[in-house]
Amino acid sequence: MKNTEKTDNGADKIENERPVKNKGKKIGFAFAVVAAVLFIIFMLKKTENSMAVNAPVFTKQGELTLSDDKGNPIVSIDIEIADDESRREIGMMGRTEMAERQGMLFVFEEEYNGSFWMRNTILPLDMIFIDKQGRIITIHKNTRPFSDENYPAGGLTLFVLEVNAGFTDKYGIKEGDMISWKRD
Repeated sequence: MKNTEKTDNGADKIENERPVKNKGKKIGFAFAVVAAVLFIIFMLKKTENSMAVNAPVFTKQGELTLSDDKGNPIVSIDIEIADDESRREIGMMGRTEMAERQGMLFVFEEEYNGSFWMRNTILPLDMIFIDKQGRIITIHKNTRPFSDENYPAGGLTLFVLEVNAGFTDKYGIKEGDMISWKRD
C-alpha cells in the first residue's frame, strides 16, 4: 500500500512503499523446474537401461567368409541367420552392440530387387547386397541409424549381410567380392 503526498516542488512523495514479496513463489517455481529436470533425466536413464537389458543378444548360427573376386579369403565372421519373414522383419532392430567380426545374414527364398532401411536400428551398419552366386553387387556404407531412407539392392539379390559400419573399409571388401557361408 502506498501513501503519497505532494512535495514542495509538486512531485509525489511516496511513503511506506513495500515491495511485493514473490520470494516464496520464485522458490516454488525453481523447485518445480529442478524436480521436472531430475524426473526427465531419471526417465531417460530408465529407458536407456531398459533398452540395454531388453536388447537382443548375438547368437552365433553360422560362419561366413568374404573372399576377393579370385576366391582368396579376406576375413571370416560369425553370423546370425535371418531366413524367415519374422526374423528378416526384426533384423538388427534394437541391437546396442555387435562385435567386429559378427554380422547378420538375411537369406531370401527367391531373388528380389528390393531395399532395406534402418528404422529402429541403433547401430550404424554396412549393408552388403549379394546375388545368388554369392557375388557382392552393392555395398551401402555407414547407414544412418533410425532412418526410413531406403538402401536399394541395385540388382537381383538373394542375401544381405549387415555388419558394423566401417567393416567393409577396414577389410577392403568391395563389389565383385564373394561370400561363402555355412550354418552351425
